[in-house]
Amino acid sequence: MKKWSRKKKGVAIAAGVVLLGLAGAYGYEVSVYQNHFLPGTRINELDCGKMTAKEAVDAWKKETEKYKLTITFRGEESETIAGKDFDYSYQDDGEIEEFLKEQNAFLWMKYWFEPSDYELNSGIVYNEEKLEKSLSKLTHLSEDTQEAPVDAKVVYKEDQFVIKEEKQGTTIDTDVLSKAVEKVLQEGEEALDVEKADGYVKPAVTKDSELLAKQEKQLNELANVQVRYELPEGEKVLNGNTVKKWLVLDEDGNYSLDQDKMNAKIKKYVKKLAEEVDTLGKERPFHTTSGLDVTVSGGNYGWKIDQKAEIKALKKNIKNRQQVTRKPEYSQEELYTENHGLGDTYIEVNLTEQHLYYYQKGEVVLDTPLVSGRMTRDRFTPPGVYFLTYKQKDRILRGRPNASGQPSYQSHVNYWMPFNGGIGLHDASWRSSFGGTIYIYSGSHGCINLPGKKAAKIYEMIDKETPIVCVYNDGYKLHG
Repeated sequence: MKKWSRKKKGVAIAAGVVLLGLAGAYGYEVSVYQNHFLPGTRINELDCGKMTAKEAVDAWKKETEKYKLTITFRGEESETIAGKDFDYSYQDDGEIEEFLKEQNAFLWMKYWFEPSDYELNSGIVYNEEKLEKSLSKLTHLSEDTQEAPVDAKVVYKEDQFVIKEEKQGTTIDTDVLSKAVEKVLQEGEEALDVEKADGYVKPAVTKDSELLAKQEKQLNELANVQVRYELPEGEKVLNGNTVKKWLVLDEDGNYSLDQDKMNAKIKKYVKKLAEEVDTLGKERPFHTTSGLDVTVSGGNYGWKIDQKAEIKALKKNIKNRQQVTRKPEYSQEELYTENHGLGDTYIEVNLTEQHLYYYQKGEVVLDTPLVSGRMTRDRFTPPGVYFLTYKQKDRILRGRPNASGQPSYQSHVNYWMPFNGGIGLHDASWRSSFGGTIYIYSGSHGCINLPGKKAAKIYEMIDKETPIVCVYNDGYKLHG
């Protein structure tokens, strides 16, 4: 029989002791992890290794006391709400104890290298009313700061109809956000991205809409027009945005042309344009030579759109889808645009002051007293702004026929300058004086009587480019 040496016996004994020690240590750890979490165990990212279930519960409760949720909005802007403000806490319902029971204490060494993670699915509680109040205090959830999304649409831009892309906006879908917040609270997460949570109200129509593509094509075929009107007070543009409204839009979103409707809309548009532009006979401001600011109305001077001709021209523009810049079709135009259409060369016939002032380039170059029509209904001189009709020398003026068929009067004048039918400027050799109050009871039949030399000078100076303003400073009173 082979005998063991003393040395070999010592080694064997030592090895046995080590093995017994290891077995003891292993057994001890197994006994510890029967009621403690294995090394590296994490519950919702909280390290609970070597904790009992109660210690893990207490640790998690303490963790929830300092809970904060950061909510990120569009534009990389964020706001934070604190859990304490809505009673965020953990109430043990045995879930952590169940995690502990799932562990195999005999495999404790394995978990030094393979940590285990658990997610709590219950136990988190909070006050919903207080949570809603906390959320309502966020700046980004205020109605005043939220911008509604804008649907994609067809617009008229750069001489054609195009699809304008939708705009997302910043209006929060509160139902979606509430559910997203509830989820992260239950999971103990500390961050929520509203964009990723799909928490914004979306535009109902996007640029990829088939309907918009169809409308874009239809509108470019039916309403792609632009008429840029050159007006006395500036420009007025009629383009596809307006013409689009004159088309028929059916329930399916299709645009079509109804010619009767289009004609009616064009007629209405031209009528309104004329109301805005026409000045013929309307009141206009006037600054008298004596320094008064008055208004004068009436007369045959002013802008007047020929509505029939303009309707025809506009129909052609729309039919041919033209891009044009033009003046409206006028039957009459003012001579100037400055000084309320009078320019700096005009005649002021002040019927209250019984004086005429001739302006050239803004300066009075001639003035004279005058006698206007007698202040009776059939003879007074009407106020207004007028064109010179023509001028003629050596003319006999005749009044209306009387009962016998003969002219009520006949007067020879050397200089005749009519501007309002049978009313005009002329010399009056039969008068020895002018001005004052002569006109009230002994005035003319409506004409402007002038001294001979003054009438001669005016005759040489005046032409059809000289507006004639007949004005009463403060109205007038007739005597019969």
